[in-house]
Amino acid sequence: MKNLVHFKKEEILALTQMRKGETKIGEEIKCIQSIEELSTLEAPFVVLAIKEDIGIRANFGKPGAANCFDYVLPALLNVQENRFLSAKQFALLGYLDFPEYMADAVNLNANIEADLDKLRELTALIDLRVSALVQSIVSLNKVPIIIGGGHNNSYGIIKGCAAAKEKNIDVLNIDPHADFRALEGRHSGNGFSYAQNEALLGRYAVFALHESYNNQQTLETFRSSAELYYMSFDELLTFSTAERDRLFKDALRWLGSGQIGLELDLDSITRMPVSAYNASGLSMRQTRLLVKTAAALSKPYYFHLAEGSPDQTQSEQEKELMGKAICYLITDFIKSYGE
Repeated sequence: MKNLVHFKKEEILALTQMRKGETKIGEEIKCIQSIEELSTLEAPFVVLAIKEDIGIRANFGKPGAANCFDYVLPALLNVQENRFLSAKQFALLGYLDFPEYMADAVNLNANIEADLDKLRELTALIDLRVSALVQSIVSLNKVPIIIGGGHNNSYGIIKGCAAAKEKNIDVLNIDPHADFRALEGRHSGNGFSYAQNEALLGRYAVFALHESYNNQQTLETFRSSAELYYMSFDELLTFSTAERDRLFKDALRWLGSGQIGLELDLDSITRMPVSAYNASGLSMRQTRLLVKTAAALSKPYYFHLAEGSPDQTQSEQEKELMGKAICYLITDFIKSYGE
């Protein structure tokens, strides 16, 4: 498939810190070499990365998310294989790479109208590749775990999943922003509004939305639609831990009893390096609990972790911590799925 780069086993082993008497995930994990190979794969989960930040730039955001998976992968490969997690549970598919588009975008200025239009055109081209790949994966009844990249990729993921399931899908998004901006050309702030406009998105719930960082039009749209729901982070501050847990389960129940798409914008998490830094958000502990709960109760079609941006950090240690934090969320999802 065009733009899809697969990992070689020797590349994976080079990133794995082996130790006598132990087994790391990197030693045993399977590296998929073709989409066709997925049909014979026993593992239910497939890890995929998207290396781009064009959609973020097209939304006036800061670049840097294209390299996120470079720090997630070594953290994931060096997790211990033990009774809690086995390499047989998931496989590495590879990453979508867009070097030509990224080269075209590097000198574009979103504050210049013609450049902004070009950034949004490039984002729409990325949509095509993302949706086609996700459709192939989900059609084979595999659950993709997708590490971005910008949250613009939510649209392509929803489109591909809806095509595979031949129906619109319900989605839960843990995010300070609803990403329901105007249909003004594709970018990271309107993936869900585009999906709804094309009848790809069924019910849509946003959890931990920040009241001061969503425009009035978005809030009014949610208020007037029976298919849209949000619980604000500002409201959650007034509740106890037990009550917040109940409210999250209420949001899952509102979506219905079937499977959903699970979206996590990493800017939900306090001080996570992202394009839109969050000074007051969810803790890692709270986020992990939300992911574990959603995975257990709703058996998502996919899990999308967007907007991690190592380029927004000040040190190599912070980059590595970001990668390890995302690794915790991935393994939480796998371990909790369907429990």
